[in-house]
Formats: sequence, structure tokens, C-alpha cells
Amino acid sequence: MGRKSIAKKRKEKSKKVEQWTQAILPKLKRTDLGNLTMDDLALLMNKSKSTIYEYFTTKEEVFEYITQVRINRLYDYKNEITSEILQLNYEYETLATILTEGAKDISAFYLKQLQKHYPTAWKIIEDFMQDLLEDLRQFYVYGIKNNLFKPISVDLMIKLDQYFILQLITDDAFFSNSKETLESTIKDYMFLKFEGLMK
Repeated sequence: MGRKSIAKKRKEKSKKVEQWTQAILPKLKRTDLGNLTMDDLALLMNKSKSTIYEYFTTKEEVFEYITQVRINRLYDYKNEITSEILQLNYEYETLATILTEGAKDISAFYLKQLQKHYPTAWKIIEDFMQDLLEDLRQFYVYGIKNNLFKPISVDLMIKLDQYFILQLITDDAFFSNSKETLESTIKDYMFLKFEGLMK
């Protein structure tokens, strides 16, 4: 009869762990995440495998953590938008800046790989996107009602956002052919949408 494995208690993740896990994102822009091993991740993070195991049990846990840290930063957009709307002083650059910060060092290829190989990490992004879409809906309604935006179809705007947010960001073929980055595409999209909406 074999020995039972004992679940080892992991260390609390510090700001340093956050930094060295986030630092690998630029290195993963064109990497097949399905082929990565814990050895590969340790090498990319410039840490020993034993150090990685002090904080994480699996690769899935590593990618969940990396994703959650980035998404937590993105949730800042809520406070920014709310304060500006209440002052009737909204500028689209605020939201564009927050979203481009969220996309920094990330490619559509990476996001597609995450969606394919690490569904629990992708679910964190998906949940955020759904929250964003709901907030945008309320934002459009509020903007039209308060004469900030032209009176156009809120449903149409949300449909366009839904395509952009849930499909285009993982469309690696689009980015490969256009030579655009995720960051520049977000900026352009926000400019086209909000400059067109403004009265």
C-alpha cells in the first residue's frame, strides 16, 4: 500500500511573487501554453522549481493567479467611470487607459491559448468582461439620458462591444495580418466609439 500524499501548505503570495509572475507575460506572447511545464515556468520566472512550489501547486494555479492579479487592476475602471459620470465630465480616455494597461504585454495569441488550455483562468477574464458589458450598458443609458451621447441604440452598442470584447481579443489571425497590438486596437476602438458617440 502506497503512502498518501500530504497536501503541503503554500506560502502567502507577496508583492514580489506578483511582480515575478507578471514579468513573464511578455515572454508568453507567442508561446503554446499547453506545452509548458513547471520547469519551463520556473525558467521563465528565473526561479527554482522548488520556489514556485512554495506558492503554487499546479500550472493552472499559476495562470489563475497571473490572470486574477491583472483583472484586479482592471476593476479600477469602475471607480474611474462612476466618479466621472456623476460629475457629467466623462472622457473616454480614462476607460481606454485602464483597458490598455490591462492588455499591456498580452497578445491575442496568449489569450486564445489561455482560453484553450486554462479554462479556470479564462473564466476570470470572462466574468470581468461580462461585468464590463453590463456597466457599459448602464453607462450608455446614463449618457443618452443626460444628453452626453447621441440617442443611438444601446443594444447595438452592446452587441459591438460584445464582439470586440469576447471575440476580437482572441482573434490571433486578425492581429497577425494587421500588425496591430491588443493595446493599440483597444485605443483605436475606444476612440472611434466615443468620438462618434459624443454630441
